[in-house]
Amino acid sequence: MRAKDAFTDLLTEVLPTIDSFNPMSSRLVEMRDSLSKDDRFYAVEDEAARETLFLEFCEEVRKRDERKRRNRKREAKDSFFAFLKEHQERGQLSFASTWSSFFAALGDENKNDSRFQLSARMSDSDRELYFSDFVIELQAEEDEKRRRIRDARRRAEKAQREAYRDLLTKLSSQLKIIPSTRWRNVEEVISEENEFKAILDQGQEAPRQLFQDFIDGWNDIYRRDRLFLSRLLHPPANKKGIIVTVESKFDDFSKELLEHAAFSPDQYSTTRHILNHDNPVSSARIYFNELVTEAREATNKFSRRHSRRGSVNDDSSEDEGEIIEDGELEDEAQEGKQKEDSNENMASPNQQLAN
Repeated sequence: MRAKDAFTDLLTEVLPTIDSFNPMSSRLVEMRDSLSKDDRFYAVEDEAARETLFLEFCEEVRKRDERKRRNRKREAKDSFFAFLKEHQERGQLSFASTWSSFFAALGDENKNDSRFQLSARMSDSDRELYFSDFVIELQAEEDEKRRRIRDARRRAEKAQREAYRDLLTKLSSQLKIIPSTRWRNVEEVISEENEFKAILDQGQEAPRQLFQDFIDGWNDIYRRDRLFLSRLLHPPANKKGIIVTVESKFDDFSKELLEHAAFSPDQYSTTRHILNHDNPVSSARIYFNELVTEAREATNKFSRRHSRRGSVNDDSSEDEGEIIEDGELEDEAQEGKQKEDSNENMASPNQQLAN
């Protein structure tokens, strides 16, 4: 071991001083005359062992030189990047810049900067390659910046849409909006709200489109529920239906619906679901309000007709007076509604199943 160390020390001291020594190509026989003058050369007696130690030394020198070369090139690249960064911060370089345009814009002072000048550590092709790498990094940063902006905008727009839908839900719960409401009937009211003004940033038609989506989804649910409830109101001829007048109360109406659905567990469960589903408003509540409104309109119509008949008969004798049968007013109030719901109940089996 001491002999090998002595021989290696000899190589370390002498070979770097020999101009002709090249760790990539030199052979021991070429260096023998310079090395054999030292007694340490003979510390290793076997020629093959000397050759092996010589080759190992050359390999280590090659690796060390390669590390130094890479480090010098890395330092040159880092310095060149610092040079580019300064120009980027001054607004003279961006992700859209090209090497030719950047080079042409440089003044003599910048071109003479040691970080920019060509050297053994940085060739012209290296410089262009480093420039491309720098611009690619700028492009990646710009892409990431744009992605974050897009994500932030999407989150903001989503929040605006949710706030606008919350407004529609609130107006619906107050029955200012129902499934049959048209945009033109509520636009003036909604347009005063902050949620409406915020959603305009997403387009002039955005408020109307979101409103229509809200109404369409709600109306699909209501039409299905309404058809189901109308069948409970108007059962087969051998069963008593549900009569709604201007004096009817929703709680009583709800109880009657449950009573009429009690004979079938499925219908009872569906009825309870409709009554309790209040997002935004129970379909039963809307249907009840429709029935009360139609009953009121029918009552007013009957009253106007009776008033006209009374005027005509003022000059007639009491024998010719008109007698109003009990229940005629309620029958009149329900007549129009029963015809409408009967038409719905005459839907084809396939249509009813789809609903």
